[in-house]
Amino acid sequence: MQVRDYKLYGLIVGLSVAIMIVCDALIYKTINIYGLKITGSGIVFSLNFLLSTIATEVYGYRLGSRTVWVFVFCQTVFVVLINIFAIIQPEGNELAKAYHFLFHDYWRVMLAVWAAVPAAYFCNGFIVSWLKIYFNGRLFIARYILSAVISQGVMLLISYPINLYGKYSNADLVNIIMTTWSYKVVISVVLLPLGLFLALVIKRIEKTDYYDWGVPYNPFLVFRENDPAIDRNRYDRSKSEQEYYRRTDNGSAPVGGA
Repeated sequence: MQVRDYKLYGLIVGLSVAIMIVCDALIYKTINIYGLKITGSGIVFSLNFLLSTIATEVYGYRLGSRTVWVFVFCQTVFVVLINIFAIIQPEGNELAKAYHFLFHDYWRVMLAVWAAVPAAYFCNGFIVSWLKIYFNGRLFIARYILSAVISQGVMLLISYPINLYGKYSNADLVNIIMTTWSYKVVISVVLLPLGLFLALVIKRIEKTDYYDWGVPYNPFLVFRENDPAIDRNRYDRSKSEQEYYRRTDNGSAPVGGA
């Protein structure tokens, strides 16, 4: 099935890009909760990892990872434009001064985008895809939580030092990283039922349950088409297997199998 045949893939990509842009806009906003500091972007960001995990779970590594390059392009355009208008012809009023103070070095966000987004999201896609093959599609809960814990840690350890170093003390920076990571782990568990529900619904709508057999995990090859001779969509087969095990549990499986 081609990308153009999917009903929801474009929507998932669009929502993901919108969330990433919002996260870039909130990167300098921190919230202090009883001495624990977390960024506004960190609060919103887990929604994007949820969508990324679902995209890879349903559509496979390549389609799931293509969104990463869309992120990088769109975020770069956003950051460059914000940075340009922050540094050209600064006016003398207080609002213009505040805008210049906040965004004159916004290019650091672009560096973080180039370094952290590919590293974290390709890590997430690899973990989700490889474990899906290893466990034959089972243990979605374990696969989801493990990928979130590792990938979001990668994201924070790369992006926050680039974005926030010099704006906060070293102690505050460590506080922000640890608090934001802990929050993301907790919220990943909270969002787990939603993630499981959405994955099942989207698989049913798209009639797709993709396994990345023989697919290279090179992030620079994600726009190449897969070998059509290999049937990687196991949606119908998965339904048959689930029905078989359900009937087996009810004691009505056919004798001798079928």
